Amino acid sequence: MRAGKRAGIHGCWPSLAISDESRREPYFETHAGKIATAANRVRRFREAVGDDVDLCIEIHRRLEPEEAVVLAHEIEQYRPAFYEDPIRPDNLDAMASVAEKINIPIATGERLHTIHEFEMLFRRDAVQYVRPDICMVGGLSHAKKIAALAEAHYAGVVPHNPLGPVSTAACLQLAACIPNFKLLEYPFRPDKGQARGSDLIRQELTCEDGYLDIPDGPGIGVELDDDALEKYPYEPREFVTRLHEDGSVVDQ
Repeated sequence: MRAGKRAGIHGCWPSLAISDESRREPYFETHAGKIATAANRVRRFREAVGDDVDLCIEIHRRLEPEEAVVLAHEIEQYRPAFYEDPIRPDNLDAMASVAEKINIPIATGERLHTIHEFEMLFRRDAVQYVRPDICMVGGLSHAKKIAALAEAHYAGVVPHNPLGPVSTAACLQLAACIPNFKLLEYPFRPDKGQARGSDLIRQELTCEDGYLDIPDGPGIGVELDDDALEKYPYEPREFVTRLHEDGSVVDQ
């Protein structure tokens, strides 16, 4: 759907099929257990919401190519809108191989930076929904080039947007000026009843019935609250790498 005055959103959640336990907890699942548990989660979501809600299946790069193909065939019956990052994005040929063997559209691109990388995805028929992160690909100008490449390949644009209101406002401006915008990731905090970081800006980004109104102010439509830095002083973030039971690194 093209955005006019409003843009459709989907909530920001951990991976829908593959759970995100604590990174301090060693990881291990058998192949059969992993596939059965993930497929059952998708089944339960579909049964809970019916066909009135589209399911975006986020894998967080947790599968190997052969596992991604098996799981895709298991969950195809539940009509997912797309299958996001089923494998690590290191090898575009591997992503293309998965895409060729399954019947669910693939969404990927949040770890890519340039139009050249996205073009290589399209050349391999490895993606149907691209996920450029405006904060990482060089801003609105470069994101719009990626969207144009996607348009030429009949691919939709689902911007990667896990951060806060400034990123969201920029994504909304992109959504308003391209014909192949599909959905916007929206980092909402149900426990607080508001979007993450919404008090960092002076304007409120209005969300209603699954749509965000596109702000029409100068620039990207929002202005930072001058007191934001005092309310939220810098705090270093601890990075914890999750390990498999055998000590190898898990991409989570």
